[in-house]
Amino acid sequence: MNQLIQRLQAANPTRLWLLSGLILAISPHLTHLPGTLILLSAALFCWRLGVELKYFRLPGRLVRMVLTLVALIITFEAFHTLFGRQAGIGLLVVMLCLKLMEMRQERDVIVAIGLGYFVVVTVFLFNQSMFVGLYMLVVVVLLTAALTSHSREHSKIPQLHNLKLASILLLQAAPLMLLLFVLFPRIPGPLWSLPSDSLGGKTGLSDTMSPGQISNLSNNDAVAFRVQFEDKIPTSDTLFWRGPVFSHFDGKTWSNISEARFEPAYGQQNINMSYRALGEPIDYTVTMEPNNQKWLFALEMVATLPPQSDLSPEYEVTARHPVQQLKRYKVQSYTEYRLNPRTISNAGRYLQLPDNMTIRIRNLVSGWQRNSDGNNENIVNMALQYFSEQPFYYTREPPLLLNNPVDEFLFDSRRGFCEHYASAFVYLMRASGIPSRVVTGYQGGETNPISDYFIVRQSDAHAWAEVWLENKGWVRFDPTAVIPSDRIEHPQDLQRIAPDLVITPPGWATNIIRKMGYGWDNLNHFWNQWVLNYNDQRQKNFLSRFLSWFGFDKVDWRGMVFLLTTSMLLVFSFFAARLFRKQHQQKDPVVSAYQKFCRKLAQQGIIRQPAEGPVDFAQRARKQYPNLDPAISHITNLYQRLRYAKHPPSDGLQQLQIAVKKFRLQVKH
Repeated sequence: MNQLIQRLQAANPTRLWLLSGLILAISPHLTHLPGTLILLSAALFCWRLGVELKYFRLPGRLVRMVLTLVALIITFEAFHTLFGRQAGIGLLVVMLCLKLMEMRQERDVIVAIGLGYFVVVTVFLFNQSMFVGLYMLVVVVLLTAALTSHSREHSKIPQLHNLKLASILLLQAAPLMLLLFVLFPRIPGPLWSLPSDSLGGKTGLSDTMSPGQISNLSNNDAVAFRVQFEDKIPTSDTLFWRGPVFSHFDGKTWSNISEARFEPAYGQQNINMSYRALGEPIDYTVTMEPNNQKWLFALEMVATLPPQSDLSPEYEVTARHPVQQLKRYKVQSYTEYRLNPRTISNAGRYLQLPDNMTIRIRNLVSGWQRNSDGNNENIVNMALQYFSEQPFYYTREPPLLLNNPVDEFLFDSRRGFCEHYASAFVYLMRASGIPSRVVTGYQGGETNPISDYFIVRQSDAHAWAEVWLENKGWVRFDPTAVIPSDRIEHPQDLQRIAPDLVITPPGWATNIIRKMGYGWDNLNHFWNQWVLNYNDQRQKNFLSRFLSWFGFDKVDWRGMVFLLTTSMLLVFSFFAARLFRKQHQQKDPVVSAYQKFCRKLAQQGIIRQPAEGPVDFAQRARKQYPNLDPAISHITNLYQRLRYAKHPPSDGLQQLQIAVKKFRLQVKH
C-alpha cells in the first residue's frame, strides 16, 4: 500500500487529472455498451494507469494496430454498423482508450483532453436530467484541471490550486453561458440528427402486449410524464391516459396489424364530430419523458390535438416521429363523453379470435348467452361478476402461462395483473359475439404536494377494455377494478386500484423520504420546463415579457442577436475592467515601499531616472545628503535582498516599511 501511494505521488499530476476526468466521463456510457466493448475499454484504461504508476510500458505500434482492429471488429459485431448513436459512441469510447496507449507528447495530452470534453457532450444524447448535468459539471472541472496542470507542468504550484483555478475559470464562463442559453436564437426542430439505431431498451409501453410484458413496468417508479392542469384535477376514476390499442390476438400476444395504424383518421377539424361531450373540458399540459415510441398520452377523450400529431381510428394520439427527447404539449379532453353510436365499421376485426378456444371457455360463454336475454350488457355484467366473485387475485408476480394463457388464467392460476384481466375479458366478449378491444396506457397518478403538477409513473401502466354496445358505441370497462380489495396483494396497487379505501398512513421516516423525493422531482420538473424545454416559442415569450418592461412590443431574431451581442460586450467589458483594476491594485509590497522611498527623495530634489538602478540611485543620493548615508544604504540593501536574494529575510518587508517610514521623518528634519 505504501508503495502504491509513493507511485501515485511520483506520477505525472496532469495525467492523473486526465484519467480521473475520463473515467467519470465514460462511466455513464457503460449502461448501454456491450460487455465486450466495456471489457476492452476497461483493460486499455487500466493499462494506461499502470503505465503512469510505472507498472507497465506503453505498447508498440504493431500491438496498437492489432488492438485497433479488434476494437473495430467488436464494435461492428455488437451493433452491426459503425454509425448511429450507440455504435458511434461505443467506437468513440474505445478509440479514446486506444489514444491513451500512444499518449507520449504534449500534443497527445491536449488531444485526449479535447476528446474527453467531446465524450461529456455525448452523454447528453442518452440522458439530460439535472443529476447528469451536475455530474458532467464535475467531469468538466477535472478535465479543465488537467488542462491547467498541463500548462503549468514545470511549476511547483500545489495541485489543489489547479483544481481551484479550473473552478474559477468555469465560474467566470457562467455569465456567457447563461447569455448564450437565454438569448441565442432557437430554431424549431433539431439542427442535426443521428442515423437511426435501436436506441436501446427504453422503459415504456410497447406496440404489443403479452402476459409478462407490463409486469416489468409495474415495479418501475420512473416518471413516464408530468401533467399541469389549468383548473382542478379530475377525479381518480376518470384518469385514464390512453395509449396503444390492440385488436388482433394470436393466442399469446395482442397487437394491432392494421396498415393504417399511424395514419390520421380524425383531423382537428372533425375530431369533435366522432363523439358527444357530456361534461366540461379539461385543459392541461403534458411533459413526457422520451420513450422512442409515437404514442402521446392524453386523457380520454381528446378534443384538441398537439402539434405534429394525429388521431388514429382507435382514438390513439400519435406523434409523426418517435419521441426521442423530452416533449411538451397542450391538450384539451373530455372525461365525460359518449362515442358516436353509429354502425361499427369492420366489426370482424374486433371479433377475431385464434383457433384455440377450449371447452371450458365455450361452456362459460354459452351459459352467459343463455341467461342474457339477448342483451349484450347483461353478458358484460356477468363477466365482471365472474371476476369479482371467483377467487381471482391481483398480483405482481403471476405464474407463467405458456400454453393457452387465457384458459389457464381463467380456470387454473386466477392470479395476474391488469393485462391478464383485460386480455381475458376481451377474449370472453369476442367469444360471446361482442366486438371488443384492449386498450393500454396509464391509469391514475399522484399530485406533487409541494408543487402544482401531477406525476404519472411507469408503475401506473395499465390495460383495460372497450366493448361495442348497440346504441352506445364503444364503452370502457376495467375488469381489474372489480377485484375485491382483500385480493389485491401489493399496497401500492391497492391504493391505485381502490383509492377510496383508508390505508394505514406511512411512518415518519417514510414521510421524510417521500417529501425528499417530491422535492427532487420538483427540481427535475423545473429543469425540464426551463432548460430542456426552452424552445423557440418559450424563448420568444420570455424575452417578450422581459422587453415589455423597457417599452418593446415584441422581439424577433434580429433583436435577439442585438441583445446577445450587446450583453456579451458588457460582460467582456466588465471582466476586462476588473482584470485591469486587479492588476493595478495588486502591486508587490516591496516595490510599493521602495517607490514610496523614491518619492520622499524626489521631494528633496533627488529624482530617480527611468533607467537608473537602485545602487546608482543610492550612490547619487548619498553624495547629496551624506548625513542620510546609513538610512539610504539600509533601505537599498533591504530592497535588493527582498527582490533578488535567493533566501530573503522572513521579516525583511516589515523592516523595509519601518525604515521608509522613519526616513520620511529624517528628511523633514
